[in-house]
Amino acid sequence: MTYDSALDPRSWLARPDLAELALEGLIPASVYRATQPHRCVLGWAPITDESGDAVAQLLFGEAFDVLETVDGQSWGRARRDGSVGYVDADLLGPMGPMPTARIANVEEALPMNALVGSADELDPENLADFHTFDATPAEAAERLVGGRYQKGGRVRAGVDAAGLIQQALFACGRAGPRPGDLQSSVGQAVQASQRGDLAIWADFHAGVFIDEMELVHACPDTGRVVVEPFSDVDARWRTRGAPAAAIRRL
Repeated sequence: MTYDSALDPRSWLARPDLAELALEGLIPASVYRATQPHRCVLGWAPITDESGDAVAQLLFGEAFDVLETVDGQSWGRARRDGSVGYVDADLLGPMGPMPTARIANVEEALPMNALVGSADELDPENLADFHTFDATPAEAAERLVGGRYQKGGRVRAGVDAAGLIQQALFACGRAGPRPGDLQSSVGQAVQASQRGDLAIWADFHAGVFIDEMELVHACPDTGRVVVEPFSDVDARWRTRGAPAAAIRRL
C-alpha cells in the first residue's frame, strides 16, 4: 500500500544545509543525517510547507520519518505517500507495534484508512485486515460524499480532490500518490468510463466515477464532496485551463 517515492525529487528530504543520509553522494548538502521514525498519534495531522500552507495530511498510525525538529515543528516525509513537509511534533509519537488493520469506513472516530493495532479499542465491524479491500475506488469515494472540502485534506472532515483519490486508492490496496501527475499515471488509460474509473485533470482536479456518467469529487466551488455529471465537472475545469481529463482504470 506504500507509494515508492525513491526516484521522485518531491519526496527527497534535502536542503542545502541538511539532507537525509540516504541521499549522501546524490544530493549536495552541508550535513547528512539519518531520519527517525515516528507515527501520527491523533486522528490526523496536517503536513505543511515552509509558509504553513497545508500540502498533505498524515492519518493516525501512519509513519512519518523525521529529519529535524525545530520550535515544535518536525520536518520529514510521510512514508505512505512520500509527502515532504512539516508536522506539529506534539502530534507525533514513537512507532510502537506494527499496525494490524485499517479503518474500513467513516463510522469510527478515526478516519478511513487510518492504521491501527490490537491495542486500539475499536469496533471490529469498522476494521479491515491488510488482505481485504474495496472492489473499486467508487466505494471509498461514496463514503466521503457530504464531507467538507479542505485543501491538503484526506478525511471526511476535510478533503481535497487529490486526497479523495488517495483514500479511494488506499481502500483498494493500491499505492496512493499525492501529486496529480502521478495520479494520472495510475492504472490503464481508457476511453469510455465505468464505475470505479478515475478522472484526472492533471494538477487541476480529480474525481471517481460512480457510473458511466456521474462523478464523486471534492468540489472547491461548493465546499463539499458531491456527485455531479462528469460533463459538468469537465466543462467547469476546461474553462479554467485544465486539459482533457485522463480516464484511468485500475
